[in-house]
Amino acid sequence: MDTLKKITLPKFSNDIALKLGLKIIDLARERNQKIAVEICRLNHSIFLYVDDSLPADKHNWLQRKANVAKHFEESSLSVKNDLKNGNMTLAETFQLSDKDYLAKGGSIPLFVENAGMVATVTVSGLTDVEDHQIILDALDL
Repeated sequence: MDTLKKITLPKFSNDIALKLGLKIIDLARERNQKIAVEICRLNHSIFLYVDDSLPADKHNWLQRKANVAKHFEESSLSVKNDLKNGNMTLAETFQLSDKDYLAKGGSIPLFVENAGMVATVTVSGLTDVEDHQIILDALDL
C-alpha cells in the first residue's frame, strides 16, 4: 500500500475535479462500497457526494480529514502513520483540536507544478487504507 503523501498534477480545474469525483464514485459503485467524497479548492467545495446510506455526520469527517491534509500538506494517512510512528497526537503535539482535525486515511492534497497546493480530495466511509486507495485508483496511480 502506497501512502503517497501528495499528488502533483500538470494542471487543475473544476472540470478536472468533477471528472475525478465521478470516477471515484464509479469505482465505489463497481466495488459495492458506500462513500462520501469531497474535492475542495483550498477553501471552497467544488465537488461533494454523500451516499444515501451514510450518516449525515460524514460532512464533518470529510472536513476534519481535509483539514489535516491542508495543514500538513500531505495525505491524512501519511500524517496518521507519522503520528503513530512518532508516538504523537494532533492535540498534544500540534495543539490541533479533534473537533476540527482527524488523522485518518482518506484525504490527499493536490499540487500543481510550479504553483503549490491547490486542492484536497477526500473520501470517507471505508477503512483508512481503502479511503486513501480509491483516490489513487481514480487517478490511475
